[in-house]
Amino acid sequence: MNQIVLEASQMLDKHPVTDEKDSYKQKYIGMLEYFAEKYSAKNPWAEQTLRLYKKKFFGNENKYQSGGFDLSRDSKSVLGIKFRPFRFFSYRYCFIIDCIFICAYGDKKKAAQIFDDLSTLYHRWHQKKIRLLFDSLYDLSIATDEIEQIQFLKSCWDKNSKFIEKEPIMVLVTANMSAGKSTLLNALVGKKVNKTRNEVCTAKIHTIVDKPYEDGFSYELDFLLELDADYQTLMEDNENNNSSNITVGTFFRTLDKTPKRLWLIDTPGVNSFQDANSKSLSEDMICNSKPDLLIYLLNGENIGTDDDKKHLIFVSEHYHGKIIFVVNKLDRFRQAEDSVKETLNKVVSELTDIGFKEPNVVPLSSYAAYLAKMKIFNETLDDDEQDEYELMSRKMKKPEYQLDSYYPETIKPAVAVSSDDAASQLLLHSGLLHLEKIIYNMR
Repeated sequence: MNQIVLEASQMLDKHPVTDEKDSYKQKYIGMLEYFAEKYSAKNPWAEQTLRLYKKKFFGNENKYQSGGFDLSRDSKSVLGIKFRPFRFFSYRYCFIIDCIFICAYGDKKKAAQIFDDLSTLYHRWHQKKIRLLFDSLYDLSIATDEIEQIQFLKSCWDKNSKFIEKEPIMVLVTANMSAGKSTLLNALVGKKVNKTRNEVCTAKIHTIVDKPYEDGFSYELDFLLELDADYQTLMEDNENNNSSNITVGTFFRTLDKTPKRLWLIDTPGVNSFQDANSKSLSEDMICNSKPDLLIYLLNGENIGTDDDKKHLIFVSEHYHGKIIFVVNKLDRFRQAEDSVKETLNKVVSELTDIGFKEPNVVPLSSYAAYLAKMKIFNETLDDDEQDEYELMSRKMKKPEYQLDSYYPETIKPAVAVSSDDAASQLLLHSGLLHLEKIIYNMR
C-alpha cells in the first residue's frame, strides 16, 4: 500500500451529495462500488474509503443496500441533470473526483485508465470539461471555477495534493521507559493516539503522519487498515501484525495554521523488560534512518541513570545528525527541593562529558501541554485530568516553572499565543510551542 493515502484527508465534511435523497445516494455509491470492484478489488484503501462514504451518506453503512447496480441502466441517472427550483445541476464532475480518490489516489496511471473508461459514459458535449477536470487534478494551475458542484471536492483534492508535494519533516523520538515519550507524542499531535502507560505490548515502530486538514478521522495501519479508528483500536496492537511497524494518520492540532508535512517516528523504550526486541529496533532506527531531527527525551525526575548513560553513549557513537535533548516532567519539581535551571545545567554538563558538543537542551512538561491542547480543542477531561489541569495551571504561573523562559533567545520571538486564557497560557509555559517551532522550522 502506498503510504501517502495515510496522509490524505477525506472529502466528506461538506460533500454535496450528502443532502440528496437516499434513492440517489444508493445509485451514486453503487456506481463508485462498481468502479472500485473493477479497478481496486481487495484494495484496503478503496474498501475502507467506500465504507466512510456509506457512513457519511446514510448515517449508518448498513442502510446502504449493496448490489443491484446496473451500469448501463443506472449510470445515466447518476451522471445526468438534476432539477431544483430555479436551477439545473449535475454531480457528473463530482463523481470523477470521488472515483479517482477512492480507486486510484496516488496512482496517476490507474487514474488515467479509469478516466478513459468513465469518458465512454459521458456525452460528447461534456468531453472537454471532464478532460479539463481530470488534467486539473494533476496540474493545480489549471482553473476549474466554471465547473459546477465541484468547489468543495476540488479544494479538498488540491489541499491533499499540495501537502504531499512537500518534503516531510522526519522526527525520530528515542527514550528509556518512563520518560513520557507517548505523552509527548500525544501533545504534539493534540490527540491521544499513543498509550501513555507502561502496558505489556509488542515492540513496534509507531509512525504518526500528519494530514493537511481536519476531516474527523484517524487512520491506523496495523495489519488491517482502519480509516475511522476509535480509541480502543488506537490503543490496542493487532496481534496478527507480524511486522515491526504501525502507522497512524491524523490531523495534527497546532496553533500554527500553516500545514507542514510531519512524520513522528516513535521507537520503543530501549530499556524495556517486556520485549527483548525493543532495544534492537530502536538502535537499528538510530543507525539506519536519516531523520531531520532526533529528539532524545529525558525524565527530569531521574537524570543520570545508568540506562540513560548507556543509551546516550550509543547515540553519540552512531548518530551524527541534528539532535535536541528534551528534559520532561519538570512540572513535578518542588520549588523548595528542585531547580529547573540547575537540572538543565547538569544535563548539559553530563552530555558534554559523554561527548556531545554544545548539546541543545530544552525543558518540557508534555503532560501539561497535552492537557492544555485538550482544553483548547474542546476535548473532555475526566475528573483526574481536570484536577491536574487546574493544579498545573496554577503552578506554571510561577516564574520558576514557566518553561518557555528557558528556551534559546533565537526561538522566543517567534512564539506567541493570541489569548490569555488559562489553557493557552499553560500551553505556552509547558514549553511545547517552542519545541514545535524548532521542529517545524526544520524545513
